[in-house]
Amino acid sequence: MSNTKNILAAAVVAVVVGGGFMAYDKTRGAEWVVSPQEIAEAKAQGKPGVESRPGTVTVLPIRSETADVLPMKWALYGLIAGLLVFVSLRKKQKSA
Repeated sequence: MSNTKNILAAAVVAVVVGGGFMAYDKTRGAEWVVSPQEIAEAKAQGKPGVESRPGTVTVLPIRSETADVLPMKWALYGLIAGLLVFVSLRKKQKSA
């Protein structure tokens, strides 16, 4: 394969892997300790908020401490996957 095709394949894999990790983290709510949806559900049930610990009620959403690092994690996983694909598609040189 030519170098252009290798770069294109690596870029596609990088975007797919990074997007996959992003979708996974978004579906499991990795960005929130207490999400706005949880608070809305609790208020719909007539509660003032989400009981995070016994005796503690959270009425405002709380972001996770690692929420700001998540985009870098997605980009890093994508970059590593793309690099692995690019390296694996290189032509092997025959040793003399």
